[in-house]
Amino acid sequence: MVLMSCNDPGLSAILSIVKNILNIIWIIGPIIAMIALIIAITSMINNPDDKKIPNKIKNSIIALVVLFLIPAIINATMYMIGESSKISACWNSASGKINSRSNYIDPHTGKKKGVIINPGDYEKGDAKKEDYGSGQYTGYDGAPVTACGSLEYCNKFLTIMYNNSNRLNETMVRTGAPSEYSWPKAAKSWGAALSLAEQGKLVATTCVVPASWGMTDVVGKHTVLNSVGPGGFHGYKGPITQYTKQLTFDGSMTVKEAIQKGMILPGDIIGVKGHTFAIYSVNRSEGSAVVFDGGHRFTNKCQKQRKCSPMFTYSAGSNKSMRLLQIVRWVK
Repeated sequence: MVLMSCNDPGLSAILSIVKNILNIIWIIGPIIAMIALIIAITSMINNPDDKKIPNKIKNSIIALVVLFLIPAIINATMYMIGESSKISACWNSASGKINSRSNYIDPHTGKKKGVIINPGDYEKGDAKKEDYGSGQYTGYDGAPVTACGSLEYCNKFLTIMYNNSNRLNETMVRTGAPSEYSWPKAAKSWGAALSLAEQGKLVATTCVVPASWGMTDVVGKHTVLNSVGPGGFHGYKGPITQYTKQLTFDGSMTVKEAIQKGMILPGDIIGVKGHTFAIYSVNRSEGSAVVFDGGHRFTNKCQKQRKCSPMFTYSAGSNKSMRLLQIVRWVK
C-alpha cells in the first residue's frame, strides 16, 4: 500500500513538540479554566452587585470548552485527512516522544540499540539454533512448518500464510478469478478471499493485505499494520501486541543488509517506506527473502501470467532500495 510517509526527522521532531504542548493544554487548560470559574462563582456569591463577574463566568466557561475541544478537533481533522498529506501523516504517526537518531530505537524504552537488537535472539550473529526446532503445523505440501521452533503463534501464522497463499493461487488459476490492487475492495480474511476466488469473483489486495489476513486469523481480531513512515506501524494495538513485539529503525539500513546480518527472522512483518510484507524464509548469503505480499507484483503477475500467489522471492536487488523502518516479531 503506497502511503504518504513521515521521513523528515525535523518535521517529526517539531510535530512531536506541538503534540506534547497540545496534550498539556488538553489536561492543564480545562483545570485552570475550572478553577477560574469556581473563583468567579464564589466572587459573585460574595459580591452579587458586581456587574463584571457574570462576564468573567461566561469567559471561563468559553475558555473551558475551547481548551478542551481544540486538541480533539485538531486530532480528528488530521485523522480524517489521513495519509493524503505529509503533515497529517507525520501528525498521525507522531507519538509525542522525541527520539534522537540512531540505527535502532526501542519503541518501549526510547533507548538506542546496537547492531543486534536482542542478543538473546542470536548466536554469534546467527539466529539461535533452537529457533528452528520442531514445529506443530503442517504445510500445504505436507511438510512441517518449523521456522519458529517453540513459538506457537509464529508457526501458526506462517502455516496460515503458506497454506492459504498456495490455495489462493490454485483456486484463482482454476476459476480464472481476476485480481486488482485496491484497499477498499479487499476481503477481510483469507477465508473471504478464498470464497471469492472459488466463485471466480474479484480478489482485491494490497501489499499489507495477506499479512493482515494471517494476523487476523491468529489473534481473532481484524488487524492491519500500515508502514507509513518511521516510528512504528499504524495499527499496532490490541490483541496483536500480546503475541508480538515491535522494533523500530531509522531507515539507515536496507532490508538486504538486515537479512545479511541475521536481523530478520521467519514470521517477521516488515515495514519499509509505504510498504508492508511478511517473511517466510531468508537467504542470508544473498540478502534475499521469500515473502508474503499482495501488492502490485502479485496483482500484475496474476493478471498477466496467472501466477496468483502472494508468496514469492524478493531478490537481493529488490531489497537494495528498501530502507528498513520497523519489524513486528512474534514472541509466542
